[in-house]
Amino acid sequence: MKTKNLTRYTYENTDFQGWRVSIQRCGRIITRYFSDLQYGSEEESRAAAIEYRDRVFANMSAHRNDLPDYMDKELEHVQELLKEKSSSFNHRHDRPRGFSRA
Repeated sequence: MKTKNLTRYTYENTDFQGWRVSIQRCGRIITRYFSDLQYGSEEESRAAAIEYRDRVFANMSAHRNDLPDYMDKELEHVQELLKEKSSSFNHRHDRPRGFSRA
């Protein structure tokens, strides 16, 4: 199985279990996580991570002449996804952001 640019996280002492895709080119690093919980299983999250990785590599090949610009756009896209997830997560909970159960 090809696992280039993929890392599996299965530590017992963390809330996250899933795959990380990390691609570095032109001084930029694109990192995106694929949670088993979000995708339903280890196999499903792995498949999503591989699909994403392969799509980024294909796009990098298509943007050889403007690779730094493509990497910047993909980084912006990943950051927007994180903002959306964070916003969605905070809206699903009754307590305000930063609330502590002390």
